[in-house]
Amino acid sequence: MEMLARITTLGAALLLVATPAASQDRGTVEFGGFATGTSFDSSLNMNGSFGAGGRVGIFLAPWLSLEFDGQGSTATRTLGLRDVNVGMVHARVTAIPFTVGPASLLVGVGVNDFDTNFHLSYGVHGLIGAKFALTDAVSLRVDGIQDRMSMGGGANRTLQVGLSYYRHAPSTTVTQVVTRDVPAPAAQQRPDSVSAAETARLRAIEAEHNRMLAANARSDADALTMAEVIHFAHDSSELSSAARTILDSKVRIFRSDPEMRIVITGYASQPGTAEYNMALGLRRAEATRAYLVSQGVAGSRVQIATRGQNELVIDGPGERADAANRRGEFRLLVADPGQ
Repeated sequence: MEMLARITTLGAALLLVATPAASQDRGTVEFGGFATGTSFDSSLNMNGSFGAGGRVGIFLAPWLSLEFDGQGSTATRTLGLRDVNVGMVHARVTAIPFTVGPASLLVGVGVNDFDTNFHLSYGVHGLIGAKFALTDAVSLRVDGIQDRMSMGGGANRTLQVGLSYYRHAPSTTVTQVVTRDVPAPAAQQRPDSVSAAETARLRAIEAEHNRMLAANARSDADALTMAEVIHFAHDSSELSSAARTILDSKVRIFRSDPEMRIVITGYASQPGTAEYNMALGLRRAEATRAYLVSQGVAGSRVQIATRGQNELVIDGPGERADAANRRGEFRLLVADPGQ
């Protein structure tokens, strides 16, 4: 009882720092560890026991996963019988019917194996539980499991309390480039039909046009560089070495045009609260801006914004929608000469 009280106290403390629950993409892997308390069927002549175990699972969809867990303990026996070691293994399909804030309801069914030195039985089991998001990658999880043994028809009940860690796939950032049009060349006249002053004027116009054509050719090459995409890891604003290399190539172009202005807008996918996703988008934009400034781009030339989960590319939940919506837009504004 004392151990169960400690587990309950720890769980209550962790709930105080819980964050909004984030849905898991297909392919997310869950690793968990937990403490257990088990009440055995009376036909086994075994007293209740405490132990520990581990869990691994993989998400087939944001609301459905395949799980395996194993646990061990030592139980005392009635009638003066010797203590026994107990091993239990479960395999099941677990669903998340709904989520409210940081809390998610869990229900599952599957098969199990019960093993002691005097009794071995297979059977089926049901699970009902809940998990509470502490961060986007860590949750507190509490499960109640009832086993039905095939041999003897007895039933065992287990309470599991522990932590789960979720390994997510990386997210990406999308770069958007704004280009400008170049005016058409002025109509040429025959040199012998105009005065010397007019000839000089036309030559100046032609020279300016040629300069703009050359600048446009450079802009086309620069556009290819600016179109390169940088990537962020899931729920992260840290720039990878590959992202820094891409940004370095952009910095050289920024330095060549003092009129260039940079607008960086961060986005996030729909899972989580609007406030959390707005903050995540802003952190990504701020990290990119900080790197550009560290490379010599004036801070006054860099603007940042966040749209969080607004302006979704694809509406609705699911891996495809979330992957498309976790993005950042990198937009350049270049003033026309004379403006």
